[in-house]
Amino acid sequence: MDQILLFIVLGLGSGALIAGIALGVVLTYRGSGIINLSVGAMAMLGGYAYWALTTGKIATLPSGAALPLALLFVVACGALVEFAVFRPLRNSSPLSKMVSSLGVLLIAQSAMLLAFGTTPQPEPSVLPTTGFTMFGSVIGWDIIILAAGVLVITAALWAVYKWTRFGLATRAASENEAAAMLGGLNPVRISLANTLLSSLLAGVLGILAAAITQLDPRTLPLQIIPALAAALIASFTSFWGATIAAFVLSILYSLINYMSAQTWFPQSGGVALPGTIDLLTFLIIIGVLFWRGARIPGRGDLVERRLPEAPRPQHLWRTALICAVIGVVLLIVFPYDFRQALINTLIGAIMALSLVVITGYVGQISVIQLSLAGAAGFAVSHMAVNFGIPTLVGALIGIAVAMIIGVITAASAVRVRGVSLAVVTLAGAVAIENFGFTNTTWGGGTTGSPVAEPNFFGFDLGANAGFRGIDGNVPSPVFGFLCLACCILLCVGVGFLRRGKLGQQMLAIRSNERAASAAAINPRTVKLYAFTIAAFIAGVAGVLYAFDFGSVSQDRYDPFVALSLIAFAYAGGITLISGAVFAGLISAQALFPYALQDWFGLSGNWFLLFGGVVLIITLLQNPTGVAGDFYRRLHKKPQFHAPDVAAATRERITPRTERPDLSGKPDVLAVDGLSVRFGGVHALSDVRLNVKEGELVGLIGPNGAGKTTLIDAISGFVNSTGTVWLGDRDLRGLPAYERARGGLTRTWQSTELFDDLSVSENLTVAARESGVTEEDAKKTLALVGMDWAAEAEPSALSSGQRKLVGVSRALVAKPKLLCLDEPAAGLDTGESEELGATLRRLADQGQSMLLIEHDMGLVLGICDRVVVLEFGKVIAEGTPEDVRRDPKVIAAYLGDGMESAATGDSAAETV
Repeated sequence: MDQILLFIVLGLGSGALIAGIALGVVLTYRGSGIINLSVGAMAMLGGYAYWALTTGKIATLPSGAALPLALLFVVACGALVEFAVFRPLRNSSPLSKMVSSLGVLLIAQSAMLLAFGTTPQPEPSVLPTTGFTMFGSVIGWDIIILAAGVLVITAALWAVYKWTRFGLATRAASENEAAAMLGGLNPVRISLANTLLSSLLAGVLGILAAAITQLDPRTLPLQIIPALAAALIASFTSFWGATIAAFVLSILYSLINYMSAQTWFPQSGGVALPGTIDLLTFLIIIGVLFWRGARIPGRGDLVERRLPEAPRPQHLWRTALICAVIGVVLLIVFPYDFRQALINTLIGAIMALSLVVITGYVGQISVIQLSLAGAAGFAVSHMAVNFGIPTLVGALIGIAVAMIIGVITAASAVRVRGVSLAVVTLAGAVAIENFGFTNTTWGGGTTGSPVAEPNFFGFDLGANAGFRGIDGNVPSPVFGFLCLACCILLCVGVGFLRRGKLGQQMLAIRSNERAASAAAINPRTVKLYAFTIAAFIAGVAGVLYAFDFGSVSQDRYDPFVALSLIAFAYAGGITLISGAVFAGLISAQALFPYALQDWFGLSGNWFLLFGGVVLIITLLQNPTGVAGDFYRRLHKKPQFHAPDVAAATRERITPRTERPDLSGKPDVLAVDGLSVRFGGVHALSDVRLNVKEGELVGLIGPNGAGKTTLIDAISGFVNSTGTVWLGDRDLRGLPAYERARGGLTRTWQSTELFDDLSVSENLTVAARESGVTEEDAKKTLALVGMDWAAEAEPSALSSGQRKLVGVSRALVAKPKLLCLDEPAAGLDTGESEELGATLRRLADQGQSMLLIEHDMGLVLGICDRVVVLEFGKVIAEGTPEDVRRDPKVIAAYLGDGMESAATGDSAAETV
């Protein structure tokens, strides 16, 4: 028992370090909304600065002088990061902000590697090195002081942010940045102050960390993983939550270290199973995200920019043939060293291609792709070494292993996206490296594992094949031909993926996951497909990588190498195949780095630094990357203009003298007892509503009456009680995409188009069946006068035009029921009347519709029946004539203006 208590106390030291970094993450997130992955790197900078100032590396100063100078250096670095990186990206997406912090991490780590090398440095201790005896062992006072200091800092931060004006301003800006600005607050200054506090805290911890850890370019930066777990438990907002979670996690880690020394603990190669702490961290992060509903809490940001566009690839086979010829020639004529660099380039391009699929097309940052490649490589090695399986079969098994792990990762992370997924996969990458690759049973331990020469059906396709090119040296061009063939085929395959329906669905999810669900797309299924395809590509790269070097070892799949791969993919163009090729050219040991090393003596660490700098420059100045910029220069976007339509030729609403008898028609929609609550607020209360076949029902009421909430509940976007029937199908419990597949489509107040797809693709991706062609899409667009914009991008359209495209997208699937949420908003009077005539004509042809609209002339002029909501309750229902004369409606909504509308004096009364 004493030993257990001892390890609990010892865990306080590392807990203080993790807590300090977690507090830094919370501070940055509160101030600027950035999940800052570089806080651990800032701690490393503080530690190195203090070490260099006290040991003669830069100066030999006493601690009293070195300490403030080191902290000043870290704060200056924090200010530089704020002004040069975080502030320019203030209005970018959360994903771009977090990726920028990856760039900062890479720059900091590579700078320390270049300055001081990889050797761990003995940092002078600031805290007392004496100790006291407890539980039969000596415990250092430095551990206790460090833990107590972090608790004091936590209490101080809690008090400042709860009681001071600065703390209240930070909380206000984090909840609603726009409202904070209107209230006279300056979010830019608030962000700067919080970033500086985070940097100062990290610097202090980095200097004091000598008590519990070593100083090197890897240890402190990777403490961000458990710190993220602690911050995640604290919802990235609670100081006490982050600190307590960090200490609990650290104590758990310390107890695992204690248990690993016991004889019953699982072993690998005669030693305790490695990586169990990293695996536990990964599982905790997964568990917290599932428990929390899988979403990192959002902020009230002012503006968000979307990821770069992903244009449709053209002339795939022609480009592939040209690249194949060039590649074959270069593999033959290059000298052996540049031939090896070209082979590395091809494998690097394949790795980057997996990121194009998962990040460029689906918008998910996955740090685990390189780990999947490593899993494939280790599988190939063990298949041959342990089981004597031929290399061709072993290669297929290796790719399958990568796909299985990829699917498992996707299944565990399918409820998360964007920033959340990046956190999950970063923890997963570290866990796979330490728990998997360093394990001698299924990994390679610390020495690696050999890989046999690839031999397919008796043909040697490896680096030692007989044909050696012009210079007659290894590696053989034959292996290069194999890599080239794989690279080109995968590039063509990804190109066809982008052009196909699945690629369109991926981009729809990347653009707007909610609207994708309303368009009958299952986001989880599409994400699983994307993870599987990306894992397959990474598996191919991993197999080729293993064959390339003849062995696999865990250091080649380091998380920092994975982060640099993401940096290179972003720099090349994360949404483009050509961007993946460029990323391959600048990846580790590829053509560009090797040329610089061969000609100028620049080591690989310089390219790690280059990767971080280029990543940040790309995010700031050229989000489309090098290939994207090149594509934009070569492919000028065509301009689309709406044709001039004479007012006299516009179709207008015809006054209805009689209405069809729909009493004998079946109900397409039947809603009974529908209620929705948001906390203590009753948004809808016991609503009863039906829409018959071929009926156009209007739903009116003031703002806040619950009209949009009703459509959200019917279409499956909010939880509700009561029953919703679509024909003879009970929709209770069905997700939104299942309701859409059943024939219930909708539009949105804010249009919610897929800006990453063309107007025509917006329609074809929303079709329930793949048989809908572009011609069908144009015909549907023609119904609302938007066929001229079929090839245009939604972002090039006006608000009213986007509304009409939204109506077309909901119509193209030929739904049983079409729910329209203010489709005439943004249209002029003539366009509104033309839309109304079109909707009336569709209803006469049998299309059932539920229409929310504030244009009363439109609603009363085209609807068969009108339902009126007030405070979530139905207060009136009947024909337009009945409703316009209902005293409750006149009193509650329309006032005296409705009486003039009733007599025809106003055709477009707006409420």
